[in-house]
Amino acid sequence: FIGFLSTLFYGKESLSRINPTWIFIFIPAIGMLVQGIMVWLAPRQAGQKGVIEIIKAVGLRKGYLPFRSTIFHFFASAICIGTGGTVGPEAPAAQSGAGVVATLGRVLGLGEARQRIFTAAGAGAAIAAIFNTPLGGVFFAIEVVLLNDFRTAALTAFLLASVAASTVSRIILGNEPKFLFSALDIGSYKYFFFYLLLGVVAGLISIGFIRTNEMLRIVCRKIYRYIPKIAGMILVGLLMGLAGYWMPGILGIGYTTMNQILANELTHQSILILLLLKFFLVNLILAAGGFGGVFAPSLFIGGCLGHLFAFTFSRTFHVPLDLTTYTLVGMGAVLAGVNSVPMAAIMILFEMTNDYHFILPLMVGVVGSTVVVHMVLKGSIYARELERQGYHYILGREVHILESISVSQVMRKDIFAIPENTPLSELIRLCLNHPYETIYTTNHHGKINGVILSGTLRELITEYHTLKGMIVAKDLAEPQVKFIKDTDNLEYALRLFARQRVEEIPVVSSKSKEVVGTLHYQDVLKAYNNAMVKMNLSEGLADDIKTIAPHQTHEVMPGINLLEIEIPKNFEGKTLKNLRLRNRFGVDVVMIERGNSSLWQDDERQRIFPQADYQFQAGDRVIVLGEKDKVDKFKEYVRQHV
Repeated sequence: FIGFLSTLFYGKESLSRINPTWIFIFIPAIGMLVQGIMVWLAPRQAGQKGVIEIIKAVGLRKGYLPFRSTIFHFFASAICIGTGGTVGPEAPAAQSGAGVVATLGRVLGLGEARQRIFTAAGAGAAIAAIFNTPLGGVFFAIEVVLLNDFRTAALTAFLLASVAASTVSRIILGNEPKFLFSALDIGSYKYFFFYLLLGVVAGLISIGFIRTNEMLRIVCRKIYRYIPKIAGMILVGLLMGLAGYWMPGILGIGYTTMNQILANELTHQSILILLLLKFFLVNLILAAGGFGGVFAPSLFIGGCLGHLFAFTFSRTFHVPLDLTTYTLVGMGAVLAGVNSVPMAAIMILFEMTNDYHFILPLMVGVVGSTVVVHMVLKGSIYARELERQGYHYILGREVHILESISVSQVMRKDIFAIPENTPLSELIRLCLNHPYETIYTTNHHGKINGVILSGTLRELITEYHTLKGMIVAKDLAEPQVKFIKDTDNLEYALRLFARQRVEEIPVVSSKSKEVVGTLHYQDVLKAYNNAMVKMNLSEGLADDIKTIAPHQTHEVMPGINLLEIEIPKNFEGKTLKNLRLRNRFGVDVVMIERGNSSLWQDDERQRIFPQADYQFQAGDRVIVLGEKDKVDKFKEYVRQHV
C-alpha cells in the first residue's frame, strides 16, 4: 500500500504530469491533512500509537490490542510515508502484525499467557518480514516488546512466527535484500578502535535524537494550545515538501537513498545534508502528530554517519577505512542506540550481509553506542515514553498482577496531620518526635490541604531564630495534594507514583470521602514482590508436581501446603473479590485453571493469574496456598458444597 501511494504521487508518470513541478511540495501537506482528519474522527484510536502500544498490550492488557486501532494505524502510517513523510514503516507494521495476531488469539480463545506471547510474536514477525531477517525479528520481540523480560516459553513462538513471516515475504516480494552493496573490507585489526569510536559517536547522535524527540513533543503540545493540531500538521507537511523539493532523497522511507550511499553515488556534502534533514524532520513529523516509526530513520542516520565518519578519518589520518563497511556499522550502531536493541541490531545487519567477518566490527560499534546511551539516558526511547505516561515499565510484563490488589490491603492506617496554623517551633518539635517523613496540614474543617516534607523543615532549623515568629505550617506546605481511593488498585497507584514522583500518597475512603490512611511506594513494591513470589512458586510447582492427583495436598515446606481443587457450585458466577477467600479461610489463590482439564495435564493455555474481578465458571480449578490446617479447612468446605 505504501508502494502504491509512493508510485501514485512520486512515480515518473505522476511527476511528468505535474506542471509546474513545485506543486508537489504540497503532497506531504495533503498527507498530513488526511492524517489530521483521521485523528479528529478517531482520537481514541489515534492515541494508541506504535510500539509503545504493543508493549502496554503485552505488559498490562494481557496481549489485547484493539483491532480498530490496528486498522487505523495501518492506513495512517501508509498515508504518511506514501505522501513523502520521512518516517519508518516498522513501528506501524509491528503494530499491525501484533494486532492481527492478537485478534486471531482472541478468536481461538487462547489463555492469557499464550495471548501475550502471540501478540509479541506478531510484532517480531512483522520486523522479520520487512528486513527479511528472522533472527532480527526474534530479538526485536525480546528487546523491545518484552523489554528484555525474556521467558524461555516465548522463544519457540518467536522463532516460528519470524521464520514463517520471512518465508512468506520472500515468496511474495522476492528474496532481494533491502540493501545492496559490494564486498566488505573490515580492515586490519589495528584499526578496530575506529569502530569503537564510531560506536561512541553513534551513541551521542542517538542521545541527541531521543532528546530532540522529547523536546519537540513538548514544544508541539504547547503550540497546540494556541492553534488547531491539524493546522500544525499541515505546516509540518509543507516543511517536509520544501525539504523534499530541495533534496528528493529525504522523501519516504529512504531505502533507495541508503543504497545510493552504500554504492558511493552521493557526494559527501549531500550525505551530510540528508543526515541533518532526517534527524530533524523525523522528530518533527512524529511530534506534530504524524504516524510512523524510528527504525528505518535510525538506519538512515547511522548509514550517513558511518559514511561521513570513514571519509573524514580516512582523509585526516590517512588510514584505509572502507566506506561501505563503516556505513553498515553506523547503521547498526545508531539503530541499537536509539531503540536500545543491541542484539536485534546485530542480527538484522548480520543477516543482511551474511558475512561472518563483519560481525566483530559490527558488535564493537553496537556495544560502544549502547553503553554510551545507557550511561546517559538509562532507557530506550520507548521506555522513556512509557515512564512519561506513568507506566512503571521496570516491573516488566507482570505489572498487571497488581490489578488484583486494592489500596486498602496495603495502606497504612496512620497519618500525621497538623492544623495549618501550627507555628514553626511546634512543627519542628513534632517532626523531631515522630518518625514521619511526610506531614500533612489541615484547614479549619479538618480537611487535608497541604503536605510538608521533613527535609524542608531540616533546611530551616539553622534559620529558626530568624523565622520562628514569621512562619506557620501553611507557609511551608505544598498545596497540590494528590489523593487515591481505598478501592483503587495498585497498578493505578504505581502509575500515580511515577507521575507525581512522591514516596507517599494519602488515601481517602470511597464511601465517606474522609482520609483513612497513607499509601507508601515501598509498600507497593513489597506487595508486587510478594505477588511475584506466589505466582512463580505456583507456576514452578504446577510444572514440577504433575504426578500429584487433583484434590490432594502437596507440602511446599514444613507447615505450608499447596492444593489444586475444583470449585464448588456456590462459587460459580462469583468473583474472587466477592468470595474473600483470604479473609474467610486464610488461603491465597495463586492460580486458576479454566475448564475441566487439570493443571497436571500440562495444558498451559488454561492457566491464568487470579484477579479480583475474575468470575468463576463451572469446571474451574484453583491452586491455593496456605498453612496446612487452613488448606485442610478450605478443602473440607469445598467437599461439603460440591
